[in-house]
Amino acid sequence: MSARYMKKSSGVSRGWVILCLLLAAVVGAIVFFWVTQGRAPFSPASSQVGSQPAASSVSEILSGAESAASQSASLSSVSGEAVVYTNQELGFSFALPPEYEEYSILTGEWKGDDIKNTGKKARTFRGPQVTIRDPRWTQQVPRQDIPIMAFTLEQWNQLQNGEFAVGAAPVNPSELGRNTKYVFALPARYNYAFPEGYEEVQIILDGNPLTAF
Repeated sequence: MSARYMKKSSGVSRGWVILCLLLAAVVGAIVFFWVTQGRAPFSPASSQVGSQPAASSVSEILSGAESAASQSASLSSVSGEAVVYTNQELGFSFALPPEYEEYSILTGEWKGDDIKNTGKKARTFRGPQVTIRDPRWTQQVPRQDIPIMAFTLEQWNQLQNGEFAVGAAPVNPSELGRNTKYVFALPARYNYAFPEGYEEVQIILDGNPLTAF
């Protein structure tokens, strides 16, 4: 091989070395620029939008959510709790919706007319009646009351046998429940005037709210 050819080959090799060094320098500069600017090369972790909380933070968040849900359920349970009227003397309780929390009680008596006897022979039939009044009741807008009549077992049997009648309606009161002393009943046509709230009272009665003891 001639000295001229060897000289030319040596010059080409030095050129490639210099080119590689320049490329390495450029790549190093680019990497340095990205690192110093806080832009790390793409990775699955850095590609997610927003920051993820630490494991302990996640536990705290879940714990807080469970606590809030528990408190919400508790408040819902309290707000939806039934209001119960209890009459210890007669022996019954009556479940009412939360709207009745400030209910009032009117006490009176029912009276029956003897059907079989008249004049001096006419018998007297009467007994206690308890009326539950909606707290939203006003003189301007009366709302439907819930009247509860109490018959002794003997009176109830006499009523069923047609010995006396209660009220002008040709229909007997309807039984709500009974204990060993009384039968509790709803007067016939108690809502004949269809006052405000009569539908709500019907819904209450459909739920069998009276418990005798």
